[in-house]
Amino acid sequence: MDWRLVAWLATLACLAIFNVVLWLWMARQAAPRTRYAESQLLLSAIYVGVCGVRSFFPRVDLERVCLWDTWLSAIVLGRTLATVAELCFAMQCGLFVQRLSDLTGIPLLSTVAQTFVPLAVVAEIACWYAVVSLDHIGHAIEETLWALIMLILATASGVAGLASDGGRAWLLLGGACVYATGGVLTLAFDVTMYVRRRRAWANVERLPLATGLRDCGVRRQPTRAWEVWREEVAWMTLYFSIGVWTSLAMVLLERA
Repeated sequence: MDWRLVAWLATLACLAIFNVVLWLWMARQAAPRTRYAESQLLLSAIYVGVCGVRSFFPRVDLERVCLWDTWLSAIVLGRTLATVAELCFAMQCGLFVQRLSDLTGIPLLSTVAQTFVPLAVVAEIACWYAVVSLDHIGHAIEETLWALIMLILATASGVAGLASDGGRAWLLLGGACVYATGGVLTLAFDVTMYVRRRRAWANVERLPLATGLRDCGVRRQPTRAWEVWREEVAWMTLYFSIGVWTSLAMVLLERA
C-alpha cells in the first residue's frame, strides 16, 4: 500500500478516535446541563459517530469506490448513514442560531434558524440523485447548498457576535470567519470538482431509479491506488476534522 495512503488513513483513524474522546469529555464535564446542550449533545453524538465510521471505511459514492471489500463499505449503507448525520448537523445549526436569537434578542435570527433543515433536505435529495443516477450534477447542487448553509451560519454568527460582548463576541466572530471560509472553499473547490467530473462523465449512461438503487446496494470497487484517492483526501480530511469540531463547538455555546 502506498505510504501516502497509509499516512492519510492513519490520520483519519486518529481524528475519529480523538473526536469520540472529545465528545465523551464534553458529555461528562464540559457541556452545561441545559435543554439546549443536551439536544446538541445527542445530535452531535450521531454526527461524530457516523463520521468515525466513515473515517475507517472511506468510499466515493458515485464512482462506487471503497477501500475495504466489506459490507460496511456498501455505498447505500454509507450514504444512508451520511444522510442521517448531515440532517442532524443541519438540526444543530438550526438550534444554534435559534439560541443565538434568544441570547441576543434579534428576532430575525429565529427566522433564519428555520432555513437549515429544509436546505439540507434538498441537498440530500440532490446527493441521492447523483449517487443513484450517476450524474455528478447532483453533487454539484448538493455542495452549493451546503456552501449556502455555511454562509448563512457565518452571517448569523457574525451578527450575533456584533450584538454580544466579552469572550462570546470574539468566539462568535471567529466562528463566523471559519464558517465563511468553509463556504467559500466548498464553492471554489468541491463544486468545481463535481462540475469537472460531470463533464468527464458526459457519455456515461444515467441509471433509472430502481436500477441505480440496486447498483449502489451491491456494486463496489475496492482499491488502494493512491491516484484514485488523491482528490478525495483534502475534503474528507477537512470534513472529518473541522466539520466535526464545528458540530462539537455548538454544544458549548452557553459556556461562552
